[in-house]
Amino acid sequence: MGHRFALVLGGGGARGFAHVGVILELLRAGIEPDLVLGTSMGAIVGGFYAVGQDLERLVRVLEALDLNRLFGITTSYRRLLERVVIQSILGHIHGHYPTEEERRLLAQFREFLRLLCKGKRFEELDIPFGVIAADIVTGEQVIIRKGPLHEGILASAALPGVLPPVPLDGRLLIDGGAVNNLPVDVAAEWGAEVVLGVLVRSRGRPDLRTPADVILQTYNVTSRELLHTKVSRARERLGERLLIVHPDVSDIGALEFGRIAEAVAAGRRAMAPLVGRLRALL
Repeated sequence: MGHRFALVLGGGGARGFAHVGVILELLRAGIEPDLVLGTSMGAIVGGFYAVGQDLERLVRVLEALDLNRLFGITTSYRRLLERVVIQSILGHIHGHYPTEEERRLLAQFREFLRLLCKGKRFEELDIPFGVIAADIVTGEQVIIRKGPLHEGILASAALPGVLPPVPLDGRLLIDGGAVNNLPVDVAAEWGAEVVLGVLVRSRGRPDLRTPADVILQTYNVTSRELLHTKVSRARERLGERLLIVHPDVSDIGALEFGRIAEAVAAGRRAMAPLVGRLRALL
């Protein structure tokens, strides 16, 4: 399968709303991808784009909502910490979620995604779209590109310690950041001629305020070499036709969903200087 231009959106919690800014700059320049891949928050934003949401309008709507309450981020640090990864994993492997609260949160998040994804399936999208999740049992990367869109996105964004593993097609899936936080290698393998990757992890000393911040930083630490390997693999295929943009969102916490506008603005600032170079490649 050949694609001219692939957009690849990485994970990073609330920082991932920078992806919206990047997409808005691309659209303003009249550049549209013909393949989108995403991991975790990149899967969420990529899905909203692929399904045809008006992202500027959507951002205004989301800013008016209490996303922290929606995502269950109103409990205390200690209560969140009690939802340790192993409890989630063991509880789900034995056929139940550890707590009623997690069951409620998962159902709430699933419905939120279903509504914003317009109830569509991957196969119905005008733009080919895939998301990355991790099989918690085997450790394998799982690429989801069939079935209900919201279910695939939910699995890709199931951050341990916040959401329990998601059962899908006989597997137990968690946040794709555990195995491939920026799947530019997948885009290259799928024949993309030009790939733009958006990496939104924090830089410098991270501000570890919540268990989710700790988990995401753990992903950053443990996957740094893996990320380097995957980017290098893509670079071997694409050379200068692989661009990586780094929005400066280092001061936005992983769960600071009240700072959407700042993240969007950071994405726009990071992408604007690269538009000319991208256009030349295309």
